[in-house]
Amino acid sequence: MTSEPADLLTPRILLVDDERRIHASVRLRLGNNYEIASCADGAQALRLLADERFDLCIVDVQMPGMDGLRFIEAAQKVDPGLGFLILSAFDSDANLRRAIPLRIYEFLPKPIPGRDGFEHRIPEWIERTRHRRRQLGLAEHAGTIAHDLDSARLERDVELVVSESARDALLQTAGLLTTIHAHLVAATAMLGARARQDPSLTHLFRSLEEARKTSDAAVTVAEGFFDGAYGNRDTSPALIGAGIGHAVQIATRAIHGESGNKAVDVPAIDEHLAIRGLSGIDFLLMMTPAVALALTAAAAGTTVRIEVGTVARLDAITKDPRFKNNLWLNRRNATLGQSGSSILISVTNASLSRSQIEAWLRGEHTRFSGVTPRGFISGIQKCRGVLGFSVVPADEPLRIVFALPT
Repeated sequence: MTSEPADLLTPRILLVDDERRIHASVRLRLGNNYEIASCADGAQALRLLADERFDLCIVDVQMPGMDGLRFIEAAQKVDPGLGFLILSAFDSDANLRRAIPLRIYEFLPKPIPGRDGFEHRIPEWIERTRHRRRQLGLAEHAGTIAHDLDSARLERDVELVVSESARDALLQTAGLLTTIHAHLVAATAMLGARARQDPSLTHLFRSLEEARKTSDAAVTVAEGFFDGAYGNRDTSPALIGAGIGHAVQIATRAIHGESGNKAVDVPAIDEHLAIRGLSGIDFLLMMTPAVALALTAAAAGTTVRIEVGTVARLDAITKDPRFKNNLWLNRRNATLGQSGSSILISVTNASLSRSQIEAWLRGEHTRFSGVTPRGFISGIQKCRGVLGFSVVPADEPLRIVFALPT
């Protein structure tokens, strides 16, 4: 399971080459599995790198203006973690010597090599870039990461102790209530028979009957907890209705959504509909940050809307025209042929760019620093679902869509 949320995004490749046929060839060969961005010269590519992040960069050496090696030197200052492939028909000794200190992954000849030398090696090169980024991030934020890990472990330990203590107390209470209920049933039956002969006992009988009904209701509530979404940390079902309802309550309190006059419109949901591969607590941890993100992005006086539907296959969501420009997470690892449920969270007067979403996933977006993506990243991986974000300018409203197996 990946430790970096951004690693779940569809990999992005930047192609810098002044030949249109190379652009067309790369898109034809890689476009189904990767997002391809193309630039005809180094200056244009540097402007793009200043705003966006890529997992691999393929560069031609011979280009007008700035040649490929000069571009790589400049690009490494903009994005030190990015990995590069050289694509060139001119592998001169001079170029090879210039490339040595740049730590180029590979020199590829023109025309582009066959599948074994190109398509099949792309995942390896992308992983090298992502590994390099992780190492740079660890070096840069070692102290903060250690503190965060210690805090997370402490929070986890506290959560486990408190929740298990609460479950144990409720379990004992449920046992006591069952015993009390049994005694009340017996006492009510005995007193009922005597009250029919002695009217003075009628008031006492009615009070005892009310106590029996109350204890019956209390037993039902306790049993419902252990049969519901949160009775067991690992095995209780991930009920969609309960999880969304509780996620809205938690997220609203956490970000003070009501103080900004922000509302959440939650539909009626089949209370028995459950997500496969998740526990109830896993699902709650996944939905809460998604709702919190939407509420944080929403303007004051607006409504966050949640819609739940069914899909014959999870990949139906990724092919839906409404979401064709979405930024997808876990698409490569999802069980796309599985049937399931869709959950759409939308905010009409809010929008996010791809760079803002990626920054949030890396924990680098100041506005959303109070909302951690850790829970829904873990959840989407566990159940092998897929998650998409709308991005501007292709889609103005902010929409977060889940497709999850049920």
